[in-house]
Amino acid sequence: MTTRTTPPLRLLAAVLLMMTFTLSAIALTSTPAHADPLPDPCTTTPGSPGTPGGGGYDPEAPDPAEQGPQLTLLEMKTYIANNESLHGLAGDPHVYPDSKGNPTVGIGFNLNRPGAQARIESVGANYAAVRAGTQDLTPLQIITLFENDFYAAIANLRTVIYNFDRLTSARQLVLIDMMYNMGAARFREFTRMIAAVNVGDFNRAGLEMKNSLWAKQVGARATRNIKLMQQGAVCDPKDLPKGVPSTGVGGAAYPNGVVVVGSPFSGGGGALNYIYWETTTCVTTVGTMNGVTYEGTTYCYTTYS
Repeated sequence: MTTRTTPPLRLLAAVLLMMTFTLSAIALTSTPAHADPLPDPCTTTPGSPGTPGGGGYDPEAPDPAEQGPQLTLLEMKTYIANNESLHGLAGDPHVYPDSKGNPTVGIGFNLNRPGAQARIESVGANYAAVRAGTQDLTPLQIITLFENDFYAAIANLRTVIYNFDRLTSARQLVLIDMMYNMGAARFREFTRMIAAVNVGDFNRAGLEMKNSLWAKQVGARATRNIKLMQQGAVCDPKDLPKGVPSTGVGGAAYPNGVVVVGSPFSGGGGALNYIYWETTTCVTTVGTMNGVTYEGTTYCYTTYS
């Protein structure tokens, strides 16, 4: 009898992400009543503040729940992961230098960032070994770091973008992507962009993004984000991310057997987020008859850790 198994799991029996900040749902409110129908954002030039449907924000009424094609939460996560890593949500288990030479691992996790050692060790990895390249992160560790940073970005955004929960998901995505990429301190330096978003002048916000050093550094990523900010919708299907996880009763199936169940924002108010590793082990019976070796029945079972 021969046994085929997946690599042994050594840690993180069940990871429970607990946010130290108060979480509430990403809320896109219902479409307000307007005297005139809302223009199609995919065919309308972004307007000035207060122009319904043209990219403007009416202080007397929240943004419409839908302004053209939008994104799901999983699509938003995948978009950011694809921007941060060539391997998307699978991430990079081995340390590598980013475009600025910073040692990076997982899904854009900068090992030089403040608090990096504590974060790496919180998922059971050895910071010095990961940084030296003698230890790789597991798929479960990669996703745990990513999920925490994704929701931390949203929490930070809510402290500076006062209408964040009334934005379309396309505009929310742009802001999350920028916050995830550059961190809270650098994001807050975009004072004119932040001010433009807060008054609903999304065309101006896009121009402020375009005229920044960040746009020159990230290139095509900035171009996509500027378009999404100004249009408020995913007008070009090519801008939708590839490799979005499938979902089922057991949760969202991320790469390499990692499953994410629930979301701190799925039910609001601090709902819990579980991440676990799904492992399938198969055993195949082997026998010999008249000098000929043959394989018999294969039995498989799944464990969760």
